[in-house]
Amino acid sequence: MQQFSCLPPPLFLPTPPMLQSRLLLPSVPLRPFIHHFWVMRADAFPHEMSVMPRGCSKWIFHRMEPFVVNGVEERGNIATVCGQYHTAARISSAHPISLIFVVFQPYAMKMVMGGMPCSLFYASNVDMDSLGMPEFKELKRRVTDAADDEEAIELVEDFVMRQLARSPESVYLPRLQYVSHAIEQHPALSPAELAEMACLSERQFRRIFDEHVGMSPKRLLKVARFLHAARSIQSLETHDFTDIVYGMGYTDHSHFNKDFREFAGMSPTEYLQHVRRLNDDKVLEGYRTYHY
Repeated sequence: MQQFSCLPPPLFLPTPPMLQSRLLLPSVPLRPFIHHFWVMRADAFPHEMSVMPRGCSKWIFHRMEPFVVNGVEERGNIATVCGQYHTAARISSAHPISLIFVVFQPYAMKMVMGGMPCSLFYASNVDMDSLGMPEFKELKRRVTDAADDEEAIELVEDFVMRQLARSPESVYLPRLQYVSHAIEQHPALSPAELAEMACLSERQFRRIFDEHVGMSPKRLLKVARFLHAARSIQSLETHDFTDIVYGMGYTDHSHFNKDFREFAGMSPTEYLQHVRRLNDDKVLEGYRTYHY
């Protein structure tokens, strides 16, 4: 487990006592499978924060009270498998929060879940207790009972290593790794270009991609392009969005506004206002690390 090297000291971001967050990289052997860990603590977070689609499946462990998500308080969802989402989630809490996000590489969670297709978790948060897999129920208990975040993350890493040891490596893993990197770097690519990179027919590529990633190549490309746009707005260095429109391959401002609203649930201008409020509340740096 390694702290993200680009973050300045101290270990926790310099936010008020109300909210603290940090981003941790996994141990080196797990980096092909776990993208990062995101840890958050808060006395409370009464204002809604819009969390954008990340293009990765996740595990979420609430070590205190769960969030209110889109206005719904789900106290039973202490540990969940969170599939791919294509819309933003509005989160808040009137209670103390301590949680850990395990953010997987886009193609990796199927292997860690014992071969369960990631498409089963699309747009869903599934309670680990409901999986019918005793090892996940035990992981939930141990992580939520851990003395601190470091111990909890060590437990997760040990569990993932054992899951991978029991799961035969997918023959498609190197191709999916290559394609996922290409999507992250060049979200204006087409599904046909990705299939060619993977040396697969478009039909076969779509099927394999959906099983391992949890959404279609076309949808993930749109999510990746949206995420680039959202990160640009989070920088507070863009105002008229022209650089985003043409830099990300949108045909015009209307196309950009339509796609952005589809994923964010608000216009780019409204999202900029939301980000400015988070900046005023001194929580923007932690918010940015979530979307790393």
